[in-house]
Parts: sequence; structure tokens; C-alpha cells
Amino acid sequence: MSYPKQSEIELPILLEVESAGGEIRPNAAFFQEIATYFPQLTDEDLHASNRTGINTWENKVHWARLRLVHKGELDKSRYGVWRMTDKGRERIKSAVGEATEAQRKKESIHSQLGRKLEEIGRVLGKYARRELKEGPYSYDVIWKDAEWLPRVTHVFEVQDKGNVLEALVRLKHAYDNWGARLFLVVTGEKDRTRVEKLLVPYFSGAFHEIGPVTTVLSPEEVDDLHSTLTRFRHVFGRFVAR
Repeated sequence: MSYPKQSEIELPILLEVESAGGEIRPNAAFFQEIATYFPQLTDEDLHASNRTGINTWENKVHWARLRLVHKGELDKSRYGVWRMTDKGRERIKSAVGEATEAQRKKESIHSQLGRKLEEIGRVLGKYARRELKEGPYSYDVIWKDAEWLPRVTHVFEVQDKGNVLEALVRLKHAYDNWGARLFLVVTGEKDRTRVEKLLVPYFSGAFHEIGPVTTVLSPEEVDDLHSTLTRFRHVFGRFVAR
């Protein structure tokens, strides 16, 4: 277990409440967002429960929030709502250097998805790694059947804020080079129909060869797969054991 101290969780809470407009009714996504400030947290850390069955990570965030209430930096007058106070905003201003450093360390969506795809591969018995450099190309995540084997079997590109054309060029190269199975994760768009329409001109044109062998995933689908597989990693380990 590699949980941060409660005092270390306070500033990320304030930053996220402020970024939500000054108040928030916390849900699972909020606790996950706080966790991104601490990349050392593993999926097991985030799903662990204490002896009473309460999620350990969420419990620690709640205790940190209580400390903020006692300091007058969060308001508790409205049940279930975490609201920023003037004192909380003053803390953010006075700790601008610390706040900047906390946000710098915050794991990006691109990095989160890459880490999860890497972990999914390992659960399934693959050799998985991020940022493989191959000639002029660098792939976000690759899987192999074994580390020592030259052939890459699966290639994942996470399309966050970059150019989708660049991601497709890398996938096409992976297909030509290894005949790999291709996966494109598109962020920032939850409507699958719109994503598919965005890709139609590419898959019916210059990239028609990889259209039929490219699986398009949403971040939510990656999250669901990761959550399910890691939760039952020991069972899947038996399924894929050689």
C-alpha cells in the first residue's frame, strides 16, 4: 500500500473543488480524480477496503476533507456538498508553488489510459510496456507474447489532444511491420457514432487496409475492462497460465 498522508490530500481536494466551480457533490469520479495526483497509487490501492468494508482510499479522502472543514477551508453547511470557502481560496493562492507542483504531478488522461492498457496486458499474461520506440515511431502501448520475442502482437494508440492522422500512421506502420492487432482509444468524445464518423474518411481512404483490423475504444470502455480484469486478476491468471 502506498497511500499519501491526509495532509498531502488536502490541497488536491481544494484544487478539484475549485475547478468544479467552488462546490461539488463528490462521486466515484471525483475520488478517482483526486487519485490522479498520486500516480504511485495502484488499482489495488484504489479498490481495497478496510475491515468494515469501507473503501480505504475514499475513506482517507473523507478524513482529509474533515480536516479542511475544521480549518475552515471547506464549508459543511449543506449536507453532501463540499463547498470552497474564502479561506480555502486563500490557501490555494498562498500555496501557489505547491499547487503548481501538485498539478504537474497529476497524471494526465493519456498517461492514465496508457497505464491501464499496460496493466490489462499483464493480467492477460502478455509482456506489456508503454512508449516503445521503433525506428522513427513511438507507440503508446504494445503487447508481446513474451519480452524476448521480436513480434509485437497488439498496438494501442491513445488519441488525446494530438492529431488522429499521426496515430493512424503509427498504427499502419505497426500493421505493416508486425501484422499486429490495432487499437485506437479516442478521448474527449463519448458519442461512439460521432467517433466512427470522424474515422470514416480515413478508413475508406489512405488507411483502408487497417480499417477492418482496428478496434476503436472509448476511455470508459478501457476503464471498465481495467476495473473488471484487475479485480479478478488472480482468476484470469489461472485462465491464461501456460
